[in-house]
Amino acid sequence: MDVETKMALAKAEPFEEAITESDLRSLFETKEHPRHYNGLEISGMPHIGHLLVGGKKINDLNKAGVKTQILLADWHTIANGKFGGDWSKIIKAAGFYKRMFSIFCPETKVILGSDLYKGNDDYWKLIMSMSTKVTMARATRTLIIEGRSQKDTLHVSQYIYPIMQAADIHALGADIPHAGIDQRRVHVLAKELFKELKMETIVPLHHHLVPSMNSRLVFAEGESKEEKVADMKMSKSKPGSFISVVATDDEIRKIMSGAWCESRVVEGNPVLMLCRYIIMPIESKLMVERKREHGGDIEYNAYADIEADFRDGKLHPADLKSAAAEAISKIISPVRSELLRDSELIAMLKSAN
Repeated sequence: MDVETKMALAKAEPFEEAITESDLRSLFETKEHPRHYNGLEISGMPHIGHLLVGGKKINDLNKAGVKTQILLADWHTIANGKFGGDWSKIIKAAGFYKRMFSIFCPETKVILGSDLYKGNDDYWKLIMSMSTKVTMARATRTLIIEGRSQKDTLHVSQYIYPIMQAADIHALGADIPHAGIDQRRVHVLAKELFKELKMETIVPLHHHLVPSMNSRLVFAEGESKEEKVADMKMSKSKPGSFISVVATDDEIRKIMSGAWCESRVVEGNPVLMLCRYIIMPIESKLMVERKREHGGDIEYNAYADIEADFRDGKLHPADLKSAAAEAISKIISPVRSELLRDSELIAMLKSAN
């Protein structure tokens, strides 16, 4: 496969940026099969942003010849105080995550953090080496936090968290650390640390994040993009804002019916963003079923056409919501049917949100 094709796959939606694109091109020119890493904290019931957005980009990279890896970060889960520190629950949840990604990203290696770190003295030595390079102020800048009051409540484990993420990249031999754009600061820190410690350079790659379904994502002048996106992203802690990977068709329709989708408003519209970053990249089409008096059925084969018709008032919000709900249901159906078999585990994950 030529470099241009690899670049096109890497930059396909839901790609947002590489640091930098020239470095990514050089990597493809010099390594036939670069190594990738995407880390995921185990923190309750995953939603479609975790699986479909991140998973789509992982599958793109896999097609480009990249050796993709997902790290189920159980130690990071402890560091962030999830599941009350109950290891048995974390390990059970990790099994759920592994099955989920094995279905949607079948060519990707899924690794448990505990297995990576076990007996790995070099990992912990690297943690210490990196820690000597990072001041508290520098670590704080990697964390998405609002206001001094929240900073004052942070635990030491949360300051170690970004250093562990940087060490994970090296432990997995990854050239391309990959995550949502909210992880940009952590990846920039990792890239700087690799340079300071005279280690191989890395090329961070970030994908767009799907916003909360019940609010509009807009940026004020001078506002930090990373902080705004992190605050407004689809979140398990915000009822009605997210669609879980095991949501039923009726649940998806209900969430979509309550989604923010003002007529003719394109900017920050979460339903349109679902179309752009999930539905069209995965399905390559969106079927809108309408009564004849409302224009009849129409099939869209390009996101730009959906956006243009919505802006012009030719596509009604209710019709867009309905079509998006059906498309999301279709995409997650194979994953959902497999994961729903363990009702006890489902209940545990939902209660952890």
